[in-house]
Amino acid sequence: MEEVEKSKEDELKRSILDGLANCIHCRFCLRSCPLFEITDGWERQGASGISTSLYNAVKWGLEEEYSDALRDLLFSCTTCKNCVLACEQTSMGVDLLDGIKKGRQLFVEKMIGLMPQQKGALESLIKYSNPYGNMPAERANWAKGLDIPTLHKETDLEVLYYVGCTPSYDERIQSVAKAIVQLLKKAQIPFGILGDEESCCGCPADRIGEEALFQELAKNNLEQFKSLGVRRIITTSPHCYDTFVNLYPKEIKNGIKIEHYTQFFSDLIDKGKLSFKNSIKKKVTYQDPCYLGRHNNIYEEPRKILRSIPGIKLVEMKRARTDSLCCGGGGGRMWADFSEEKARLGDIRAREALEVGAEIIVTACPFCLINIEDAIKTGGLENRLEVKDLAELMLAGIDKGGIQVNGR
Repeated sequence: MEEVEKSKEDELKRSILDGLANCIHCRFCLRSCPLFEITDGWERQGASGISTSLYNAVKWGLEEEYSDALRDLLFSCTTCKNCVLACEQTSMGVDLLDGIKKGRQLFVEKMIGLMPQQKGALESLIKYSNPYGNMPAERANWAKGLDIPTLHKETDLEVLYYVGCTPSYDERIQSVAKAIVQLLKKAQIPFGILGDEESCCGCPADRIGEEALFQELAKNNLEQFKSLGVRRIITTSPHCYDTFVNLYPKEIKNGIKIEHYTQFFSDLIDKGKLSFKNSIKKKVTYQDPCYLGRHNNIYEEPRKILRSIPGIKLVEMKRARTDSLCCGGGGGRMWADFSEEKARLGDIRAREALEVGAEIIVTACPFCLINIEDAIKTGGLENRLEVKDLAELMLAGIDKGGIQVNGR
């Protein structure tokens, strides 16, 4: 067993070193990193650039002088992909995110460096198939009274709405799931959910670095989809979407069509199957989630939806699309705490929205919604700014009895 573990550790180290070997020490990755502007000492930790720091730490020893600095470097990363895009501009194309991911796996493999919250999330995934410590039997409590079909072998429904862990258990994000359900019903889409049988997509395990657990969750989900004859999936979260599309083995997804809900509803608007009648006279700005935008190039669909709602005036923040600022929740950071950060990315994003005169920040990611809403509350900005999920705003544009937008 020890020999197998040592072999796996050596393989991870070789892969990291080989992947980072082309680094030219330009430090573009460091200057593009959103954490660079909010963390004291970040430049010291990555004095020669993130890539070089990781390379040196792996090469010269995890458990010696590089251990603490490397742990902070690896696990504070939001995996926003800014560094990868920056490196592409140098034509070197170093995939730093792959190195960070494997570096995390190395820490998990050696059982060092994990925070209590991260350990708790992994233990909960093993016990309860969600990272929040909630009982599986509570997973569909949000759907009670909504008359939503549950998929089983005998059903012949067009769409599986994969809700996800955060919309299932977080009270604030449950309203997003309810909005999506109402939109699907108004568009007369035959759909169902998995109810209590839904399991985590595996994203938290992958982001934290527990590869074996991720593979187990993915295997179980794919077997379930196959047994139910699932042909089409829409997701609430960009993180679930990215996990299904980019991390699950393509050869055994059996041709399942996977979409984020913004893609699905944008297509319905194009086909004339969904339209808006209620005017929402608000100036709004859109927060591009990293795992919709930079990771999957989904920029136009959410904006198309916003432009379709009467009364909406869409304004762009100074950092948008490929340059959008991460909310700070990606990369497993929802299960970590970094006290050395002198500011929060959500705080900066709220200020940038106010700078362009926005009354509402609209996003399409549970983590963005949670982090930015928290920033608005702690910053005392409730009377000047609010944050809504795009699904909530869509419902307000269709149904006067739907999610309400604050009046000021």
